[in-house]
Amino acid sequence: MRVKIAKNRNKKHLIHLLTNSEKFNYHKLESNKFNNVQNDFQDYQKKLLESLNEILPSRNKWVKLGFDSRRNKRTNEPLNSTDKNLYSLLKTIQLYRKKEQKVDWLIKLDVFVEDIMQSVKDINFQIKPPVIYPKLKDELKLNEKNICRPISLFALKDRIILSITNNYLTKLFDDDFQNSSYAFRSKKNKTNTAILTHHDCIKDIIELQKQFENQPLWVVECDMEKFYDSVNHKIIKNLFNNLIVNAINKYPKLNFKNAENIFYQFLDCYAFNKNVPKPTDIDYWNSYKIPFGEFEWVEKGLNENNYYEKIDNERIGVPQGGALSGLIANIALNEADKKMLETKVFYIRFCDDMLIIHNNYEQCNIAKDLYINSLRELKLVPHLFKENVHLKKDREKKSKYKTDITLKPFWKGKSKGPYKWDSIENDGFPWIGFVGYEIHHNGFIRVRKKSLEKELNKQEDVILEIQNAIQNGLRKSVNSVKESAINRLVGMSVGRVNLNNFDKISNDMCWKNGFKELKSNKYSIRQLKHLDRNRNKLYFDLIKNLEKYKDEKEDDDQNIKSNSRQVVNYNKPFSYYYQVIERNKE
Repeated sequence: MRVKIAKNRNKKHLIHLLTNSEKFNYHKLESNKFNNVQNDFQDYQKKLLESLNEILPSRNKWVKLGFDSRRNKRTNEPLNSTDKNLYSLLKTIQLYRKKEQKVDWLIKLDVFVEDIMQSVKDINFQIKPPVIYPKLKDELKLNEKNICRPISLFALKDRIILSITNNYLTKLFDDDFQNSSYAFRSKKNKTNTAILTHHDCIKDIIELQKQFENQPLWVVECDMEKFYDSVNHKIIKNLFNNLIVNAINKYPKLNFKNAENIFYQFLDCYAFNKNVPKPTDIDYWNSYKIPFGEFEWVEKGLNENNYYEKIDNERIGVPQGGALSGLIANIALNEADKKMLETKVFYIRFCDDMLIIHNNYEQCNIAKDLYINSLRELKLVPHLFKENVHLKKDREKKSKYKTDITLKPFWKGKSKGPYKWDSIENDGFPWIGFVGYEIHHNGFIRVRKKSLEKELNKQEDVILEIQNAIQNGLRKSVNSVKESAINRLVGMSVGRVNLNNFDKISNDMCWKNGFKELKSNKYSIRQLKHLDRNRNKLYFDLIKNLEKYKDEKEDDDQNIKSNSRQVVNYNKPFSYYYQVIERNKE
């Protein structure tokens, strides 16, 4: 948590160094914000920072790492900024333990750690209700309803205890979960090299597609409405208790009371229908400057399914953002996973998203009905299924496209099928969308449209932030601004790439690593080159805008004493296309 704050401040600091504008002086902005707290979220941020500052050294005291310490000992690659800062902080604590044990923050750190160790053993320990932060789903609207997601933020001590408990219970229950579940697991992948990720979902779908090459397959997609907000506490407690009974039988010498207590405390500290502010809580929404704010719920779906006689008597919904929420998703949906073992279909689930695939329509439909019934037993509400007839429509006017049919309804449908995974000419639907990817019936993989748009928007945000910062004057040379911009754009896209490592660096913590399964095909190439063109256009537009600062900064630039910079052309080695496609070919 402390390293994350340092990273966010560093981003602000890099912008602050470029401009004379007081609007980007993050020191003053942060001080003013904490001196003028307007809502629970700002108060939470203030207390979290105060707590961390009490038990950890200030940033300027962190140990500076030597060349060898800044590299991964196994791969010899440079550490990413997060790992580097974490290592620096840990080395600082170790240094003070050896040389200056009486320093105030270290004494308080030991007291804090001891308090956590005692609290997890205390049967009376209670998790405090979280602060509810309204995260807008779309851009803020002034005269319309603003739908938000309720993000739960727990106090520092509770966050650590919940994280430890989640790690413990995830490992304890993992053997009870099915192989069809890929999210929030401690299970290793097939090569036993890493924990399961969304990439493994795509690998298994492609493997299945190859088994039925040149044969049409039938697909069902299911997504749930407000999954975390509709989880029933009684059902989860019963399922959790069953897993604990299994654990007791497996490990009779272990005592699970402490973990049980924390899990139940997590459920008892929050319920959507009890804790989340209503649209009528005007003071709450005004404090966040969100007019017509609302946490949209699934009450209509719960009532239409006749799940509850009196919904106010129930505790429904678990925290979004709490460490145990992912585990709760697996505890609940493991029941549906077990039901699907009774079918002959290929079934895969990532959190609350799932796919059913089979070469027989009837088998797919049977599995779909079984899955929906298992969700009803859990009192969950899937999005309304769209049938094939509602997934296509005629184009309203002629266009550059080859067909007179548009698949816009298909892409808008969250739950749909069974639909035919085949070409449009064969009355099918060519693509499956899952976990950020899209998979063609011929085996091609591309980035999902929303994921692509998100990256394009992030590129624009980086340049826009810099342009807004420097419009009131520069503190650094024009060349410094250019370098800052391109380093940020490259870093977030393909990692800490330079001319010495571009052909071998693994590029952790960047966009590229979220799409490791992309291969060379006309669709992925088009997307990656679009990302490169857009990044280049934004960068060169910035350079063009910087021309007006050139004359006024010319004298200042001459007076700036700095080491001569290596001239770098940020082309092929730094591109999305090279790092994702060409490097893999080599």
